[in-house]
Amino acid sequence: MMINKMVVLSLGDWKNIQRDPLLIFTMIGTLLLAALVRFGLPQLTVLLQTHTTFNLEEHYRLIVSLVLLMTPLMIGMLYGFMILDERDEEVLLYYSVTPLTKTGYLFCRLLVPMVLTFTLSFVVVFIQGVVEWNFLSFIPIALLLAIQAPLITMMMASLASNKVEGLALTKVINLCVLAPLIDYAVSHPIAKVVAIFPVYWPALAFQSGEDTNWSGMVLVGLVVALLWFVLLNKMFQRKIG
Repeated sequence: MMINKMVVLSLGDWKNIQRDPLLIFTMIGTLLLAALVRFGLPQLTVLLQTHTTFNLEEHYRLIVSLVLLMTPLMIGMLYGFMILDERDEEVLLYYSVTPLTKTGYLFCRLLVPMVLTFTLSFVVVFIQGVVEWNFLSFIPIALLLAIQAPLITMMMASLASNKVEGLALTKVINLCVLAPLIDYAVSHPIAKVVAIFPVYWPALAFQSGEDTNWSGMVLVGLVVALLWFVLLNKMFQRKIG
């Protein structure tokens, strides 16, 4: 019964998304980026090799990992805006007295972004076409990516009081994508401080390919994400309580 109500809520969300071109772009943005990587990156590589000695191909895994991170970031922010908008309109109060209940509403708002991110991550990695990947090995990475989405949603709902503040917060959240890039570009040990950010670990695990430490990276990433989830959930519950 609860699942049916969550499906109805999700269908209503999709109707709202269809009415807003910006929200539609948010849903397909990472797919466009993946297509750009597939068709544009090889051309850029040839161009650079023709005029410089820089070999962009050595950095393909980093680039694709950053594109993969955009999926949970965009979807997490999309559902964060939904919660902020519905909180402004006091929709939470409405759901608290319906059979769905506030708990069911919040569960849906966090579960759906995870499912969407998990699914779209496979679509993105399939489209990109410049980096080899293994389906079975990618499943834990896709799961790790999926967990990032509700963390972003809770961060927006916890730290922003309205959609205007939420828009400003997205600029800060987008900087999280730099975490794996900083570690990749800076050899100094202090760069490892970015490991405290959950988004660092799925990117690192994907970059490692079939490295022997691959499973350890996924495990540490799950622990880091869980710690952030506990922290953000306390803030989240206090904000919407």
